[in-house]
Amino acid sequence: MSPTKRASSVAGLRRAVGPAPAPAETTPPAVAVTKSADRPVKPARVTLNMPPDLYRELDRWTRDAADAIGLPRVSIQDALRAMVRAGMRDNQAEAAVLAQLRLDEPDGQL
Repeated sequence: MSPTKRASSVAGLRRAVGPAPAPAETTPPAVAVTKSADRPVKPARVTLNMPPDLYRELDRWTRDAADAIGLPRVSIQDALRAMVRAGMRDNQAEAAVLAQLRLDEPDGQL
């Protein structure tokens, strides 16, 4: 091995023993809010546990829905998103959801 140090290792050594970098400027909260508007919004993640029989029923429904609208497949996530949107926009669907919630067990299990 050569006693001469490679340039990359010398620069790395200088960074390691050199002064600490200056702290980044902090922006006031009002500025941070406007800057975050430029970034894409991450969707909220929801985890749902359901009994096996209800899952099978939902899975069966998604296959029937795919056939009805002429798609090869409808994902459970897409089906649940559409059901939530329909339940919030349609008064009859909202009434049906509220009625089902009244019938369900108190611990929230369907």
